[in-house]
Amino acid sequence: MDYERGGYARISIPQYNIEFHVKKGSTILEALRDKGVGIRSVCGGKGFCGKCKVIVTKGRVEHRIRDKEVISVEELSKGYVLACQAKIIEDIEIIIPQESVMGKAKLLSDFISESVEVKPYTQKIIISKGEIHELKNILSEYKATWKDEYNYEELIDRVLEDNITLIVNSYLKEIVKIDITRRIEKFYGLAVDVGTTKIVASIIDMINGSILATESEFNKQLIYGEDLMSRISYAMEIKNGLKELQIAVVDTINELLKRLCGKLGIDASEICEVVIAGNTVMTYTAIGLDPSPLVKSFKERVNIPRNPYTLHAKNLGLKLNDNTPIYVLPCAGRFFGGDVIGDIITSKLSFQEQPSLLIDIGTNTEVVIGCRDWILGTTAPAGPAFEGWGLKCGVRAIEGAIESVKIDPETLKAHYNTIGRAKPIGICGSGYIDLLAELFINGIIDTLGKFRRDLNSQYIRLGADGYEYVIASKDETSTGRDIVITEKDIYNLIDAKSSVCAAISILLKKMIMNVNDIRKVYVCGAFGKYLNVNNAIAIGMIPEFTNAEVIYIGNGSLGGAYLSLISRDYREEAERVAKIVAIIELLLDPDFMDEYQAGFVLPGKRELFPTWWEASRKIRRK
Repeated sequence: MDYERGGYARISIPQYNIEFHVKKGSTILEALRDKGVGIRSVCGGKGFCGKCKVIVTKGRVEHRIRDKEVISVEELSKGYVLACQAKIIEDIEIIIPQESVMGKAKLLSDFISESVEVKPYTQKIIISKGEIHELKNILSEYKATWKDEYNYEELIDRVLEDNITLIVNSYLKEIVKIDITRRIEKFYGLAVDVGTTKIVASIIDMINGSILATESEFNKQLIYGEDLMSRISYAMEIKNGLKELQIAVVDTINELLKRLCGKLGIDASEICEVVIAGNTVMTYTAIGLDPSPLVKSFKERVNIPRNPYTLHAKNLGLKLNDNTPIYVLPCAGRFFGGDVIGDIITSKLSFQEQPSLLIDIGTNTEVVIGCRDWILGTTAPAGPAFEGWGLKCGVRAIEGAIESVKIDPETLKAHYNTIGRAKPIGICGSGYIDLLAELFINGIIDTLGKFRRDLNSQYIRLGADGYEYVIASKDETSTGRDIVITEKDIYNLIDAKSSVCAAISILLKKMIMNVNDIRKVYVCGAFGKYLNVNNAIAIGMIPEFTNAEVIYIGNGSLGGAYLSLISRDYREEAERVAKIVAIIELLLDPDFMDEYQAGFVLPGKRELFPTWWEASRKIRRK
């Protein structure tokens, strides 16, 4: 191959008005990743997801196709290639289609919170002039993390002349900051939700507990793959891969930190504690722990340490004072992380006397049933369908994604809303839930998810991948292509929803409970925030909890970080929950396959969906 002789090639991207040189033999994805150009890569560059398509308008590439289903013959004829499978052999010019752009996400930063007593572990202590005894007691109780700045004699001399202000962390028994100028009036904390897709950070007033500012950004780890398994594979298979993943998280937090401080007009040195919450893989990669033990055979039970992690800013690389303490919420299972612990304490499920259910929907959907005395949790292997992977027109919740759908029962035409009111580029998870429900309710698909062949409608047709339903014609979209849902898409969605419902059913069975025993249903996370629960029930994803109040709690992971920052009681509760929660490994449970397969007939088992089961009989007779 001519590129093997070495040398560099130029890559031009007119839409961004940029061009740069890369080593010949690099893939287009590697080139864009190194340059920091945002492009989707769900599978981490393995050639299976088909989400990193670009159009080569000038020059040649060596293109390998690993899966013929992810790119069509028509697309190939128009110059489309998979960026991860296209090696650069000469100067090229490319266009990144709208559906491949990382996009501007609909990011969730709010969470429900009631009045909480502000009682943080990090506090301000004023040593009054002449109180040498009090100063000596504090210096002996707390570790000497202050020695680089002041020595013992200087502090004694100073307190004889004037007041001294100390910022101390009683959790670690450390002095965080010493001020001899009496300038410290306020001090701040940083609460961080490290998500697989996004990272959200808030600066908190540590005196009154108010949230002063919040910023969100894509997790820079996305360039290594959009799902957890891709990140773990990268850490395991690539030299220094774990370090790269850690740097990506830290760089994202530092970027948010800079924006937050700029917005508030404060210095980063005024932040005196950081609390981080994230799923187990994000927690491990953020602090540099090897995630490979999390993915040993799924037929084996995996036990992980359930303790919180503590370190300092200098260990992580955060641009704060070196000795700023960092507290990381504990994880309880390989896919049951500090984010779910955050959900639990934010919802107050662990304080309730009556049993409640909590669900956080995503690629790995966490399900919890419990109360004050006991908690049972599991993770449903729902797969990435709710993130748009494996679906012909699936996209994440970014600008232009169809997020809600309603079908006219007379014309069978779809009416939709998009994120940002932009022209549609595809369908995101909440849109697919609505769409599947509407197709079922209006009798367009049967209980097995197949399109009815007897309907005479312009919106149902035989496409390249079988029968499909047209949501938006190419004239309406920003991609210039029809947005459709195929029978294969429907199968993947039913597969995902069946996994979630099976998880809920298994937990109910373990506690010898039924749907009538649940008093509250907490719906968490960005997906849950925009989820139409009635439609989720209609398709058989969430059972009919007839006696339960449905409560949306928003970003419970960020809420957990916030509460653990400002309240000792909530931090202690988080640690208690992590210790007592019993984790059920679904794939090891003998009842899982039966429960899972029962969901493949819409809506699902009669005892879980009594109303919709009866309704489905009428739909069949339409």
